[in-house]
Amino acid sequence: MPRKVLPLLGCAVVALALALASFAGSAAGGRAEPDGRLLARYEPVMQFDPLEQFMPTRVKTFVRDADLEQLTAAGTWSVVDPSPRPRRLPGPNTGTWRLNETACTPSATLGGLACYAAAEQPGRTPVVYGRVARENGQIVLQYWYFYYDDVYSYAYPPSDFIWQAHEGDWEDVNVVLSGDGQPQYVGYSQHCLGQRRAWADTTRFRDTHPVVHVGVGSHANYFSSGTHPIDPSCIPAQALAILQANHLPLPVDYANEGPIAGPPGSGGSVMRVHALGDRDAGWLQFPGTWGEAQYFHAPPPIGTLAFGASPVGPAYHAEWNDPLGTLASWPLG
Repeated sequence: MPRKVLPLLGCAVVALALALASFAGSAAGGRAEPDGRLLARYEPVMQFDPLEQFMPTRVKTFVRDADLEQLTAAGTWSVVDPSPRPRRLPGPNTGTWRLNETACTPSATLGGLACYAAAEQPGRTPVVYGRVARENGQIVLQYWYFYYDDVYSYAYPPSDFIWQAHEGDWEDVNVVLSGDGQPQYVGYSQHCLGQRRAWADTTRFRDTHPVVHVGVGSHANYFSSGTHPIDPSCIPAQALAILQANHLPLPVDYANEGPIAGPPGSGGSVMRVHALGDRDAGWLQFPGTWGEAQYFHAPPPIGTLAFGASPVGPAYHAEWNDPLGTLASWPLG
């Protein structure tokens, strides 16, 4: 499900955020450990549900398969570029934009899951985008995961009973270090919020790699495998009303133990860490949504309804602009 984000920022603020993303740090005497080495040292191990059909992928794959569209004064979407490139996407204050994957639509049966799974081309090497932020004497390692699609099914295995879907999905895992590089705690994104946990209480691989269990379809991140309740504050009131009217329990995430992707030797696919830098400025500054409208589906008489939008990119999320403050607002998990 889309997560709550900050309002769109001005050019100057985004430029500052990008500068922080690529800033290598300047600890006393220039002895700070290089960002790339820090990101590799603490890269999370991601365990996916056996029924998950997507792995974190490169943004260029999605952009290549999408039309760049702009909202017109008449309230319709117009194709501006049928072959956009990540480095040439429009920046802030240039209009209202979206990337619309052309082959599929989330309004189809079960959110178009089969179509998006085929378009994403399974088998590609997974990738995570890494960013190092330094704030108030602490170091925040951020790992941003982009998924081709988000299809949350109320039922498990996924079915066309009740679901929510949108193109594009951004999730993140944060590792917070002290100024001298000692791990303090972690924060995992989940729907409109997230959860944090002390480093000492976090399951880890080889002591330095936090283990993350990913909810099937929603890609919410959890500290353990199994079934996890979804915070009701993240569920639209209309959806809650439908469930209550039909005497159905609240939705949960399913994160059973399946395939693994992470650092070398973690027992699955090796996931490369791509450290964000100047060459990523084009798509990071893109103020539009990564996909067309979000849809919600329930049995008749509800049917399939447009409800909300796809998410914006990392630089427009609260975790990016106020890492420590945002993580402090997340409940302990």
